[in-house]
Amino acid sequence: MRSDVNIILKNFSYFILKCVLPAVVLGLIYLDIKTFGNIREQSFVEIGQSVFLLAASLIFMFLANKKKANGLWLVAGFFICMFIREQDAYFDDLFHGSWKYFAIASALLFTWKAWAAGKVNAVKTLAAYMQSPSFTTMSFGMMVVLLFSRGMGMNKLWKLAMGDGYNRVVKNIVEEGTELFGYSIIFLAAVEYACYLLKQKED
Repeated sequence: MRSDVNIILKNFSYFILKCVLPAVVLGLIYLDIKTFGNIREQSFVEIGQSVFLLAASLIFMFLANKKKANGLWLVAGFFICMFIREQDAYFDDLFHGSWKYFAIASALLFTWKAWAAGKVNAVKTLAAYMQSPSFTTMSFGMMVVLLFSRGMGMNKLWKLAMGDGYNRVVKNIVEEGTELFGYSIIFLAAVEYACYLLKQKED
């Protein structure tokens, strides 16, 4: 019975720690509304999105190097490309759409990094990651970012609910806030996999 109680307490503690992320998300949204009255192109929410993405990518880079898990270079590269996309406003200072070229170059670099270190290992370690509970969490975060937040930002949806004169500030807060929450889940998934993988013995 004691072992069961320990399991309950341990997982409840993990749940409390995970609740910190939604609190951070809400805090950043509140700061933007309090400071700017909206979520702007350069805002606390936008910074939070970039930080979560970059942190997730760096975690997977570290794991790929530490555990010789070449497939994780592909995961890290994917999130670096998403990070670059989030910086499109800054890249537009060079010329409009320039972020695409940086993203393509990054994708090629990380793919080369994974393949050059061993294709068999890359496929094996990527498959291992996809079988982990972390990938389920990651998939949920990706769905929130790529599907749900985009859906919540559809003009047709807001017009259907409130007509042509809907409050665009509210729409922007909902869309960007939901996207930030999705990125926080992606970061959580990366941390979860790092905790799992670092417990494994070195090969």
